[in-house]
Amino acid sequence: MSTKVAQTLTLEVKRLIKAPREAVFAAWTTPDGILKWFGRDTCRALSAKVDLRVGGEYCIRAHSEQYGDMEVIGVYREVKHPSRLVYTWGWSEGALSEIDETVVTVDFVNVDGDTEVHLRHEGFPGTELRDQHSYGWNGCFDKLEKMLGGSASGGMCGAVGEFSWNELVTQDVAGATAFYTKLFGWQMEKFGASSPDKEYMILKAGNTQVGGMMKMPMPGAPSSWLAYVTVADCDASVKQATGLCGKVCVEPFDVPMVGRIAVLKDPQGASFGLFQPLKK
Repeated sequence: MSTKVAQTLTLEVKRLIKAPREAVFAAWTTPDGILKWFGRDTCRALSAKVDLRVGGEYCIRAHSEQYGDMEVIGVYREVKHPSRLVYTWGWSEGALSEIDETVVTVDFVNVDGDTEVHLRHEGFPGTELRDQHSYGWNGCFDKLEKMLGGSASGGMCGAVGEFSWNELVTQDVAGATAFYTKLFGWQMEKFGASSPDKEYMILKAGNTQVGGMMKMPMPGAPSSWLAYVTVADCDASVKQATGLCGKVCVEPFDVPMVGRIAVLKDPQGASFGLFQPLKK
């Protein structure tokens, strides 16, 4: 007859992230965000699937230098946007797959426009396993802090009415990459998880984000740069622009962890973008 060790040990981690709750919650609950912060520096997230609802499941696959390929799965027990998550946690593949299911509770607390994340992970059968997860979670928070700590909207900045972002839309991504990396020394960093034909790249000069690049969605259209202007209300600005004989090219839509954007043409035919950052 086997005996089972009572699962009573709990891990708690708190970290202040200098970004609004909406941005932190989105980073925690979207595949694009999870791929950027999950795991320590020695761990790389490979894929993430999220069904964000009570009873919905999530699955994160990762590769660790210490444990090799691993997969964590679970079910959401509580989802309160953007303040609280409760979900089960179980390793279905890898060196930790024999461990019983545990439970994670995450509270996102607004602190003067920033977010204090309270994580409680309970149900560990021993101190060694709890400490291993402490090491992992603190590594996750290090990445999350680096990812969002500069600003809620990444490299997009500028006061209302100022230019805030530059975006290259090109028919030849490979050619543009070769040209600009050699000309300016820019590095290219993939933004989130996307298919190769819809991949969005961040252009960086050192640690500074200077713009974005994506493949032109319309065959035959000329490659061009698009400048974005920061606005307080993207939808209201679109309505005002159409009243001034502007034309909507891309209706307003939300970009997780970034804000709300739209693309317009002025009455003379010049294209420009609108950017409404996430509010603190």
